[in-house]
Amino acid sequence: MLRPLYIVGTQRDVGKTTLCIGLIDVLRRRGLRVGYTKPLGQRVATVEGRPIHDDARLISSFLALDEHEQVPTAIPLPSGRVEKEVRDLDSSELGAKVVETFEAVVGEHDVIIIEGMGHVAMGSCLGLSSAEVARRLNAVALLVTGGGIGRTLDDIALCSTFITARGADLMGVVINKVWPEKYRRVREATAGGLKNYGMTGYGVVPFEQQLASPTMQQIHDRIGGEILSGPEAMTNRVHNTIIAAMEPSHMVGYLEESTLIIAPGDRSDNILASLSAHTFGRRGRSPVAGLILTGGFRPDGVLIRFMSEARLPVVLVRQDTYSVASRLHESIFKITPEDQQRIDAAVCMVSEYIDVDGILKALEA
Repeated sequence: MLRPLYIVGTQRDVGKTTLCIGLIDVLRRRGLRVGYTKPLGQRVATVEGRPIHDDARLISSFLALDEHEQVPTAIPLPSGRVEKEVRDLDSSELGAKVVETFEAVVGEHDVIIIEGMGHVAMGSCLGLSSAEVARRLNAVALLVTGGGIGRTLDDIALCSTFITARGADLMGVVINKVWPEKYRRVREATAGGLKNYGMTGYGVVPFEQQLASPTMQQIHDRIGGEILSGPEAMTNRVHNTIIAAMEPSHMVGYLEESTLIIAPGDRSDNILASLSAHTFGRRGRSPVAGLILTGGFRPDGVLIRFMSEARLPVVLVRQDTYSVASRLHESIFKITPEDQQRIDAAVCMVSEYIDVDGILKALEA
C-alpha cells in the first residue's frame, strides 16, 4: 500500500475537492483501489446516524457508495463545538478518534486520499491542523494554492514552513485556478520560485469557468424565493452577475455570456430588456442565464406570461437588491453530487495538468 495522500490548502476554496475528484478518477483508471476520508469539517449532515461532510457525500456519490458505506467525519465541527473543546481540550482523545476513523477506511485500498479542512492551520486550536493530522496518519501532504506569482509563492513559503515545523512530510505543490491569459507567465515564474525553495511542483492548472459557475438551481437553493418561470431551464449556468439598477439601454451593455440579472421586481423596463436580450441573443445564444427579481414585487400577468413563453428562469425574492447581490458575492458554490458537468470538468483538468506519475512515485518513498 502507498502512503496516504493528504490534500491541504494555503487558503480556503483553492480547489482541494476538485483535485480529489480528479485524482480519484485517474488513479482508479490505472487500476488502483482508492479510498477517501475528510477527518474534520464544518458543513456536516447526519446520514444514517453518522456525521458526513458535504465533500465526503460528493466523493461517496462519485465512488457510487451506498449511504451505509459513506465515510463519517471523525471530528464534525458545528457552530459552538470549537468553543466547547478549547475550554477543556483533550487533543489525544480527538487525535485518537481521527486515527480510528482513518483506520476503518484503509481496508483493502491501495491508496487513501485525505482532504484537509480549509487552510493548513485550521484545527490548530484543537491540536488537529492539517499538518498534525498528516503526521498522525503517516500521510504525505500535497499543498494546493491559488494561481498567481508573488502572493502565491509567499503563501507557499508560509504554509510549507508550518507543515514541516509540525513534523509532517510535504511532497510539493499544485498551483490552481491560474487565469488562462497569465498561464505561461505564472507557470514559468512559479517554477523558478519553487526551485528557489527546493520544492517540487506537481502541476499548474488554469482557471476553468465551468468549475466556478453555479446553476440557477444552485442559486435558488441558496437564496430561496419563488420560481416564476423557466423551471425546465434551472440548469442554466451563471458566469457573470449584474445589478440592473440603470436604464435598460445602459444595462444591455453589461450583458456577457450567461449573465444573471438582479433587478427590483417593479423595474418592468429592465425585465422587458432582459427578455428581449434572451429571446434575440446573438447567434442563437442567450446572454441571459436568468433573473432574480427583488423586493417581493411581482410583475404583472403579461410579463409573467412572456417569461414563461421565453422559458427564462426567473426567481422572485422578498429581500432587497443589495442584500441578494451581497449574499451571492460572498457565496462559494461547491460541486454537488448532481452536478455531473463540473465533476467531468474536474476529472479532465486533473488528467491534463497534474503530474500523477510524480505523485505516485512520491507516495512510494
